[in-house]
Amino acid sequence: MMRSLYAGVSGLKGHQTRMDVIGNNIANVNTTGFKSSRVTFADTLNQTISGAGAPSGNLGGTNPKQIGLGTGVSSIDMLFTDGSVQATGKNTDLCISGNGLFVVKKGNETFYTRNGAFEFDANGNLVMPGSGMKVQGYIAKNGDISNAAGDPDGDIQIQVGKGMDAAATTLASYTKNLQADMTGYNISNMIVKYADGTQETVTSYTPTKIDKGTITLTTNTGETIEVDDTAGFNFTTNQQLSGTTLWTKTINSVTANSSGTVDVQVNSGSSSTLVNPSPLNLTGLTSGNYTYGGSIALSGKIVTNGVTAVGPATNPNSAVEVTFELDSNFGTAAGQQVTVRIPNPQNATYSDGDLVTFGGFTIGTIKPNAGAEINCADGRKDTAQSTFSITSANQSYVRTGRASDGMITAITRHGEGTAYRFNGKDIDSLSIVTSDGKTLTGLLGKNYNSGDTFYSSITTTVAVYDTDGGLHSIPVLFTRTAGAESTWELSLAGGSDTYSVIEDDGTALAVSLSKSNLVFDGKGQYVSGSASLAISRSGDRNFDDGEVTLNLSGLTQYAGTSTISNKSDGNASGNLQSVSIDSSGVITGVYSNGVKQAEAKIAIATFNNAAGLTKTGNSLYQESNNSGKVSYDSTGSTITSSALEMSNVDIANEFSDMIVTQRGFQSNSKIITVSDEMLETMINMKR
Repeated sequence: MMRSLYAGVSGLKGHQTRMDVIGNNIANVNTTGFKSSRVTFADTLNQTISGAGAPSGNLGGTNPKQIGLGTGVSSIDMLFTDGSVQATGKNTDLCISGNGLFVVKKGNETFYTRNGAFEFDANGNLVMPGSGMKVQGYIAKNGDISNAAGDPDGDIQIQVGKGMDAAATTLASYTKNLQADMTGYNISNMIVKYADGTQETVTSYTPTKIDKGTITLTTNTGETIEVDDTAGFNFTTNQQLSGTTLWTKTINSVTANSSGTVDVQVNSGSSSTLVNPSPLNLTGLTSGNYTYGGSIALSGKIVTNGVTAVGPATNPNSAVEVTFELDSNFGTAAGQQVTVRIPNPQNATYSDGDLVTFGGFTIGTIKPNAGAEINCADGRKDTAQSTFSITSANQSYVRTGRASDGMITAITRHGEGTAYRFNGKDIDSLSIVTSDGKTLTGLLGKNYNSGDTFYSSITTTVAVYDTDGGLHSIPVLFTRTAGAESTWELSLAGGSDTYSVIEDDGTALAVSLSKSNLVFDGKGQYVSGSASLAISRSGDRNFDDGEVTLNLSGLTQYAGTSTISNKSDGNASGNLQSVSIDSSGVITGVYSNGVKQAEAKIAIATFNNAAGLTKTGNSLYQESNNSGKVSYDSTGSTITSSALEMSNVDIANEFSDMIVTQRGFQSNSKIITVSDEMLETMINMKR
């Protein structure tokens, strides 16, 4: 038989194999993560007619005479190049670029794939939805994914709505800049505004710190009542206020009106003496404002024979006694005769029937009757419900609930922080007046004197979580120290080292600042300075005390503006709401408390010869003898989330190869045809 016949047959078989591979490539042109293959040919055995001859004597060498016996498939190579990235918008779709592969498991069998079309199943497992194979990876421990090395931990499982425990804040780190060229001002004086609406200008200011917090009750009558620490806690909604103590304040004065009269005891004063009666009791007063220990004037008409000179005219202590009838301004006492002694009156004439007014008498006991207005030292007012006596300048007024107050509909708790008092009154604000006429806001808790240098403070807020997840905002102030250009003093609200507040949940928060001054060098770099916040809470529940370290080493001091900021650890409790996956395969959970935390990391497998992997169908591969051992080094591989890798089949190349293959197949078929005709000719020679 002719050798060419068998050579043609081998060519047909080889090109048929090549066509099979091309057909498979084209069939998988849209298969996610598919890697195309190619066929290479090599000639087969050759029949040697004569071997090669070496040169000798006058003859040169001769080449071997060999006849090839056809072609064969040398290899079918998988082309492990990247396919195009196809965006899908689904956050669990992943695309690998590079030589890496995802790792999935079915029972104890491990497979590898470039198909990243994953999703979470009913149990929170990350799986290939078509086969249910579970994606392998590394599991984070409390957000720490530093263990992501070596063999994967196992299945990635993230439960929808999984909870995050509350964590207390232990560290707040400051960064960015404090203004180096901050302007200092010379203090001229201070303007102190008080809670009762009054104010005064002073040249020396030394306040007293008090702890203050408020609770406001809203009732179904539309009334709002701010209670204090003397109130009858605990208040609850739908509670009737009648008979309950609400607040206690020092009485400042009493105002009489037509609906609420006032009885006042009048005593002799330093310049005017009551002769008869002494003391004088005025009852049923319908107008006027009266303060215990304050001054009052008496007025009326001198009666007949109502003027008496006492002592000789040459006596410097001589006096005049005047008897007059009280006028209609004095309630039920109107018309009552009162005799007063005026010591040593100068250039005054008194006659029967004259209208006179004498001041300087001292107010003693005051009896507000029901309906009179009670004015307290902090500006609060109330209406007296029954008659009572005021017998001291420091007497307190107890406001109790009454039927007209109705029922509590809402409770509002205000944390007012630490308050301050000066000259016996609560301070509302403090203004610093500088020598160049500027008015700046001062710190209520800091001492100031005329002539001092004043720097405005930079206020920051540290977010602090306690052990049960409660969030507290702690004001921390940075103030340039006068005379030290690179030194800053830390303080809490108002300039104090302590701070207290009644929280919205009714608990009391107390903060204490331990610190050393913050110091920078001449280049604006941090040199020294430390601070910590000791925090305690008290209330209806048991709370653990905590301490928060303030890391100041990240601060700088350059000219320009202050951009200081801080970030603290700790968090409230929360539930998982969504996940995202970054380019390294880390799955980050987003919780309802605003915290983002690493949940797991997807394992990426690599092989020395990824093209040597064995295809097992369903876009899966398994390790082979020539792929090399699996390695979990993801260097050189990146992940694109919300995208899939398209097939790397080049359809233009495949069509070109298809034409070439077809022509090769046709050419080999011609070899068989011609060889057959030659054989037929030989057979016909015998005929």
